[in-house]
Amino acid sequence: MSDRTAYIFLLPALVLYVAFVALPIAQVVGYSLFEWDQGIIGDFAGLSNFERMGGDTVFWAALSHNAIWVVLTLAFPLMAGLLLAAILAERNQHVIRWMSAIYFIPRTIPLVVAGIIWGWIYNPIFGLLNYMLESVGLGGWTGAWLAQSETALLSLNVVGAWTFFGFCVVIYLAAIQSIDPSLYEAAEIDGAGWGRKFRDITVPLLKNSTLFLGLYAAIEAMRFFDLVWVTTQGGPGYATEVLTTHIYKTFFLVGDFGYAAALSVVLLAIVLAISSISYFLLRAK
Repeated sequence: MSDRTAYIFLLPALVLYVAFVALPIAQVVGYSLFEWDQGIIGDFAGLSNFERMGGDTVFWAALSHNAIWVVLTLAFPLMAGLLLAAILAERNQHVIRWMSAIYFIPRTIPLVVAGIIWGWIYNPIFGLLNYMLESVGLGGWTGAWLAQSETALLSLNVVGAWTFFGFCVVIYLAAIQSIDPSLYEAAEIDGAGWGRKFRDITVPLLKNSTLFLGLYAAIEAMRFFDLVWVTTQGGPGYATEVLTTHIYKTFFLVGDFGYAAALSVVLLAIVLAISSISYFLLRAK
């Protein structure tokens, strides 16, 4: 096949990409350079919309919440998923298949549905969480989980971790099963226990999988919107505000199209930077 023929086959996909990805991105960048008033384009503003971010406390709060979400996601789903996958890998294939399917179920639930379900669980009046705490004598720990600024962001992250945890388990299980069993057999002959094998064999050989999951989690943490919007809409106050909800409110509720476009460009730049880092790191690995 000649290069010309290959380009002809790629042309339809390229046309669709330009029409539905490249042109909209260019349009948003153009919008960010103008002043807007309720959908009506005004004077050319240059980079003034981007300069506004320096004094926008909501933007910096939202950006910090995205960063916190990334850290919390890396702290629990990845570490717990790796540990559980290492435990499950020593069971028979029948158990592995069933447990993998069970743990992966939350990943198949749309975040909108998950947000509604967990909203009921967190409900301070009839929620299951407060009921369980009261049942075991921990009534002092009950509260309005999504209505208190101290607990709202962490409570939402629990929902996100719940949906991401099973995905980590499945990825790690597949990676562990590709490790040469003779490495573990040799370690056992040398007297290594389960913990030593996990630390010196499993963890080092799963660095690529950990890198992939970590970068994937970072990208998703910058883009997620639906979970926050159906549960708290960024509240109470700005306790759970993230970049996507800030963009949505600025665009649809305030009508400041230019500033919303500028925020979108910054979000795009962050996601592209993370994606580029992940590409080069994974390629190097």
